[in-house]
Amino acid sequence: MAPLIKEIWDLSTSTGVLPFTLLLGPMALFWIICFLGTLDFDFIGVDFGDGGMDSGDGGTLFGGSIRWLFKFVHGDVVPLPALGSFLLVFEWGCVMLGNHFWNPAEDLKQAAMIAAVSFVPAIGLTKFTGFMLRPMFEALQGSEGQAKPVIGRTGRVRSGVLDETFGQVEVEDPEVPLLINARLAPGEPPLSKGDQVVVESHDKDRDVYRVKPLQIIDN
Repeated sequence: MAPLIKEIWDLSTSTGVLPFTLLLGPMALFWIICFLGTLDFDFIGVDFGDGGMDSGDGGTLFGGSIRWLFKFVHGDVVPLPALGSFLLVFEWGCVMLGNHFWNPAEDLKQAAMIAAVSFVPAIGLTKFTGFMLRPMFEALQGSEGQAKPVIGRTGRVRSGVLDETFGQVEVEDPEVPLLINARLAPGEPPLSKGDQVVVESHDKDRDVYRVKPLQIIDN
């Protein structure tokens, strides 16, 4: 057993694997802090409401690709930090195996190629894991409650900023908070986290809700 452990340690600290091994440390620390209840996902500066990440309207090729990628791995339900952790672990495992079988000399170019190729099975395994966890997170998020109509209801801005291209809103509900991707009308001044809004309409094509500041409706 000891020789096997030493072999795994030597491989995990080899030139081609060490960067990924080092990333496992902060990832583990992050989850320990989260489980202790002293850190919220919002600290990263990206809102993870609806279980995923609001990457904007996807108007550009990059934005659309990011949006497609998160939906591909079930990021619309499973939280992004969880998916990122799975992706890192799977990438690390694939890189370990790749360097063990095809890069015993620890060649940097070969290691870089293995890391790039390893992303394909890693993203596939992440998608499968997201698929398996999706029912659990849907239950935790109260997916049945999220299907309730929200047009005309009030809520508060949950993301750091809400404007015509980005933002999320927590709609008031007696059973469970409803987190929705929301946008302001073009030309409206941006709102900050905590500002009150009212939901006006739903854009089915982009799956976002149009909202207005509550004081405008009151006037």
